[in-house]
Amino acid sequence: MTALPRVLVTGATGKTGRATVLALIEHHSDVVQTRALVRTDDHRARALRDAGAEVVIGDMSDIRDLRRAMSGVQRAHLVVANTNNSLDHALNFVVAAAAERLEHVVAIGQWLASESHPSLMTRRTSLVDQVLRWIPEVDHTVINVGFFADNIMSGLGIAAQLGVLSLPLGRGATAVISNEDIGRVVAGVLSNPAPYAGRTLRPTGPQVLTPEDIAAVFGEVLGREVRYVEASERMALKSLRAEGRRAPFEQAQVVHYLREYRRGTFAAGGATNVVAEVTGRPAEDLTTIVRRYALSDPLARRSLPNLFRAVAQTAKVMLTRPLDLKRWERENDLPTVDGEDSIDVAEWNRTHAVPNAFGV
Repeated sequence: MTALPRVLVTGATGKTGRATVLALIEHHSDVVQTRALVRTDDHRARALRDAGAEVVIGDMSDIRDLRRAMSGVQRAHLVVANTNNSLDHALNFVVAAAAERLEHVVAIGQWLASESHPSLMTRRTSLVDQVLRWIPEVDHTVINVGFFADNIMSGLGIAAQLGVLSLPLGRGATAVISNEDIGRVVAGVLSNPAPYAGRTLRPTGPQVLTPEDIAAVFGEVLGREVRYVEASERMALKSLRAEGRRAPFEQAQVVHYLREYRRGTFAAGGATNVVAEVTGRPAEDLTTIVRRYALSDPLARRSLPNLFRAVAQTAKVMLTRPLDLKRWERENDLPTVDGEDSIDVAEWNRTHAVPNAFGV
C-alpha cells in the first residue's frame, strides 16, 4: 500500500494554524497525514497530539528545525506571525522547502500585500509572495486573507455589558471570515493541491458588512441593542496596549490596516466563492461566528459582576497611554518608507477591485 502524502503545518498552535490542523484531521485524514510544527510542547501541542496530529517541536528561527520538520514531507503550510522575525521565518521555510524538494506549499498571504506599503509587515509579505515563485520545482498557492472576524471579537464583552461596539472602522466594510473557514480552505488545498497550483485565493465571509451591520449581529446574538460608536486611532492604540495581547511591532502594523479599512480597501472585490468551492460548504456567516465566541467569552454573559468588569476594563483603556509608534520604530531601527496605501496603487486596484477577486 502506498503511504499517504505527509503535510506539515507551521504555526500550528496559532488560531488559523490550529484550525488547519484540525480540518486536515477531521476532513482529509483519508488522503493525507498531518504533522504539526509547534514551538513549545504545552497544552496546545498536547491537544493537537490528542486530536491525531504528529507533533514536532521546533523554532522557525532555526533552519535546522525546519529541515527536520520537513523530513519526509511532501506538502507544507507556511504561517508567519506578525512579528519582526517574520522574514527570517519565511526565508528559512523557503530554503528548507527547496532542499527537501516539496511538491506544494500553501502560504498565508495578505489582502493588502504591496511592496510600497507603509506597513513593514505588508511589504515583507509582498516579498515572500514573490520568493515563493522562485522555489525550484515546488508549486505554491497563496491564501490571500483579508479582515479576520477574530479582529472584532475583542469588543464582544463590552458590547454585551454596555451595549456599545467601539471600533475605529469609520464607514468601511468587509466580508469578515472565521479562523475556522480559513483553516478549512487551507486544508482543502493541501489535500488536493493540483487545481490551485500557482494561484492566489481570497476566502471571505458570505456578505460584505458595515460596522453598523456588525453591531446589529452582535445585538442579535447577545439579546440586546448594540450601537456602533466610531473610535479614534489613538483610542484603538490605547486599547491595544491596555489589552497587552499585541506586541509593539504588531501595534505598529495595525494602525495602517485600520486606516485602509476606513478607506474601503477591505471591501474591494466584495465577497468571494472560495470557501464554498474549496471546502464544499458555505462560508460561516457572522451570526454563527459571534455565537461561538459568545459561548467561550465569560464577559459575554450579562451579570452585575461582569458589568463592573466591563466598566473597569473601559476605565483602564481610558487611563492607558498609547504607545508612541514613531519613537518605538526609531528606537528599534525599523525600516520605514513614505509608502502608499494599497487603495492608492493602480496595479493593486486592477487586480483586487473586481467582483470575486481571487475567487475560484
